[in-house]
Amino acid sequence: MREGKTDRGRPRYGDEPKPKFVKFGISMPPDLYDRLEKYCESDERDKSWAIRKALEPWLSERGF
Repeated sequence: MREGKTDRGRPRYGDEPKPKFVKFGISMPPDLYDRLEKYCESDERDKSWAIRKALEPWLSERGF
């Protein structure tokens, strides 16, 4: 049995499930969105994946 789980795979009573992702809306210029969409279609990736990949190094460079 995995730690923190019941024998049926459910969280134990009182344990708060941790979200894997947080959803939110963003706005961007239409031309940037079009470029993002074309890239994601050609690379068969989700737009959220591409945004995460771009944002991670940008935030790291700034110490966050």
